[in-house]
Amino acid sequence: MLLFSLAGIAQRKFDPQMLELIKTKKIAFMTEQVGLTSQEAEKFWPVYNELEKERYMLMNKKRELEHMSETPKPGMNEADYRKLACEIAVTHAKEGKLIEEYNLKLLNILPAEKVVKLYRAEGKFRASLMHEYRKGQAEKREKDSSK
Repeated sequence: MLLFSLAGIAQRKFDPQMLELIKTKKIAFMTEQVGLTSQEAEKFWPVYNELEKERYMLMNKKRELEHMSETPKPGMNEADYRKLACEIAVTHAKEGKLIEEYNLKLLNILPAEKVVKLYRAEGKFRASLMHEYRKGQAEKREKDSSK
């Protein structure tokens, strides 16, 4: 999810080239970390890209619901809040089902060990992106304070 948050930040603050750079880095990082052969990569990336597209749509829905919960409309009553709570829960459940569905697809493409490596690689990539982002923020603050 952090990746999606960073992608959202990138969309708001950076140009499309930044998003393309992140995507390129992710492909290289994941391919290396998982140890994909060229034959595996050929089958893997289209399925993984589908997963990312669906995750992104769910992330947008979650962000919309979060915004609704942060800035509720005047006059919302118990029934409105109950409906919002249920929508939030359903969206989280859809995310879980999506992961289960794609886990099976990935297991049909890759050995189980590589699927597990994929999950670890996603976490490592998010952490490296966050590290780069924080480093950039610190450098920006340092630069601003030296003016």
